[in-house]
Amino acid sequence: MSLRVAVDFGTSSTCVAVSVNGREPQVVVVDGQPILPSAVYAAPDGTLFVGQEAERQAAVDPSRYEPHPKRRVDEGELLLGSSVLPVADVVRAVLARVVDEARHIAGGAPVDLLVLTHPADWGAVRTRVLLQAARGLGQDLRLVPEPVAAAVFHSATHSIPEGAALAVLDLGGGTVDASVVARRGGAFRVLATKGDPTFGGADVDQALLEHIGSLVSPGDPEAWRQLVEGREMADRRKRRVLRQDVRGAKETLSRHSYTDVPLPPPFPDAHVTRTDLEGLVSAPLGRAAALLATAVREAGVDPRALAGVFLVGGSSRIPLVARLVLERTGVVPTSIDQPETVVARGALRAVAADPVRTGAPPARDEVTRKITEDATRKLTRRITPPPVAGFPAPPARFPRPLPAPPPPPPPAPRNRAPLVLGGVVALALVVAGSVVYTVHREGGGGAPAPTTSSTPTGKTIAQYDYTFTVPPGWVQTGSAAETRQVYLKPEEPVGGLEVISVTEQKLTYDSTAERGRAEGELRAEYDRGRNLSGFDASRDFGGKDVVYYREQAEPYAVDWFVLFQGDAQVSVGCQFAPSGEERVRPACEQVVRTLTVTN
Repeated sequence: MSLRVAVDFGTSSTCVAVSVNGREPQVVVVDGQPILPSAVYAAPDGTLFVGQEAERQAAVDPSRYEPHPKRRVDEGELLLGSSVLPVADVVRAVLARVVDEARHIAGGAPVDLLVLTHPADWGAVRTRVLLQAARGLGQDLRLVPEPVAAAVFHSATHSIPEGAALAVLDLGGGTVDASVVARRGGAFRVLATKGDPTFGGADVDQALLEHIGSLVSPGDPEAWRQLVEGREMADRRKRRVLRQDVRGAKETLSRHSYTDVPLPPPFPDAHVTRTDLEGLVSAPLGRAAALLATAVREAGVDPRALAGVFLVGGSSRIPLVARLVLERTGVVPTSIDQPETVVARGALRAVAADPVRTGAPPARDEVTRKITEDATRKLTRRITPPPVAGFPAPPARFPRPLPAPPPPPPPAPRNRAPLVLGGVVALALVVAGSVVYTVHREGGGGAPAPTTSSTPTGKTIAQYDYTFTVPPGWVQTGSAAETRQVYLKPEEPVGGLEVISVTEQKLTYDSTAERGRAEGELRAEYDRGRNLSGFDASRDFGGKDVVYYREQAEPYAVDWFVLFQGDAQVSVGCQFAPSGEERVRPACEQVVRTLTVTN
């Protein structure tokens, strides 16, 4: 049996969808509802209660209750009562609960694929917490941005042509996210995203509760204060029921023009109207619609050219949302009856439609296609480091092949330091032949001076602000000063495609202190790139925490391992032909393992 599960871990609620044996994804009902409160309660004995169980336990001791763990993802640890818990453990409790519910549908079968959704603007630090929390819950873990999942779901019933863009406004329980997603190559890419982490459905509930208080509290202000702030068990229980009724009233006003909210004695029931609700939330909802318009503008898309505007998230039910979006964009938005289930249901479809971009390894036939260029059947390419936001990429020109360099001289005596090459190198890779290069000396003009030596195997390269050890059987064959780049190749090349490149790029900030920013900028460049796959912001390679992705450039592939330290980004590119991956990988691993940034 094949079991695939997708979890949309939200600020206020979590939704889970399941696909058994490849069938259409369906929403899993938890405690009789299509969504589960994301709340967690830490009992004194260490038990973590989740969902409605946590809400009930919160009446016993509110200090042990966290209603919105997603909002705390940056904090590392949470203090719940007297217990200090890693945020990942709290998130895991929610994920484990919904995954268990999904497995019950399949008779307890293990999860073959677990898909986790996340806001489009989450960087690697936050997604790493999500992945850490989900470790072991599924055989294979994938990440999908929430607007991409929503766009894939929308495309199942609404045609989105190639190159067209869809705007997605997600009004969740704790945040507003506005994104523009384009269809390219049969998959969806995020062009722009804007967010407001200070407003969501929970804030609408609070505004409505305060409005009700303004209606009934004048008759007994002390009793109202006791109801909403009291610490006695009876007050906590009344308050929990009251908040549930207020939330229900908000949902009713999405369908009807008025409703009544039952209140405990000594208060009379409160009569509220849709006009009341709209007056309370028109300003923040107007800002949400403005965020969407800003995202469309930053994506460079004419609103009239949009394939549509899709409303998701529970608070998108409020009719005022659609009116404000129409005013801002000129597009009539669409939604479904259960907008809070869209992301989870679309996530499984997104992975099926675009497996490589969501983390699956590229198919073998994608890396073994034969290349023919002109009659010579040769292709000249250059290995280049990944671009960094705010810094120009190295020149992308293809150097013309040059005559092969003379053979290296005999090794230098042991009491002499190895010759370190400086300058700019142009590396030409020829499918049928060898690697050739030239070196320009630093600090001077004149004609290029060909190098006649290479760095011996096992020696340490310390040419720029990084050092590493040359792997056995490999030699340095050149460097490029303008990109602070060093090239290695095997002493006995097979086909001429095996190359390792180490490149340093300077940042304008401390990437150690702002790791999330550095990874986020790299992810943004990755999303705008072509022929890239497998982005992993927390890959363990060579004992180092690196960002990994693969670049496909026929007839070879390049695995990139990116390290951040201080004001430096150091990228190790390991290039190989389809048949040479096993030969290059150990050498690449040693370079990463011994790599030290000295800034």
